[in-house]
Amino acid sequence: MKKLITILLISIILLTGCTDKKVVKEKEKYIKYIQELKSINKTTKDVPFDVEVKFDKLTNDEVRYQIIIDNVKEDLYNIEAIVIHNKQTNDIFPSIGIFDDKENLLKDKKPSGIILVGYIDYQKDIEDFKCKLKLLVKYKTKDKKAHKVYYVTK
Repeated sequence: MKKLITILLISIILLTGCTDKKVVKEKEKYIKYIQELKSINKTTKDVPFDVEVKFDKLTNDEVRYQIIIDNVKEDLYNIEAIVIHNKQTNDIFPSIGIFDDKENLLKDKKPSGIILVGYIDYQKDIEDFKCKLKLLVKYKTKDKKAHKVYYVTK
């Protein structure tokens, strides 16, 4: 019985250790992508999808932004994406494929897009709202080749 309990305890410790290492690795990747995006100022030429940006005033003190990635020109696999902005925030930046499963977007297939949503504190009229968004998208193509593209709002 003692041997069984010891094996169970060791197993739990090992599993917990693996989970913690995975979380640390995900956080490091997230921070690396944010730092990388801060230095980017131009959109990549020949982005293989459309990007739509929407801003909506939700309450008297909050704006919702949405980055919509859709209408892919070719099949994209293992997508990781993150968007940052130039406003003060206490929230995390929206992402996909870093802390959660990576997505695939296939040409002419459903689902046909990815939406990244975030919120920014803002008390004034939406007509006066100015915000610069930067998007990083990493993906692989059918030939397993890795790509990275950037999209920067004007």
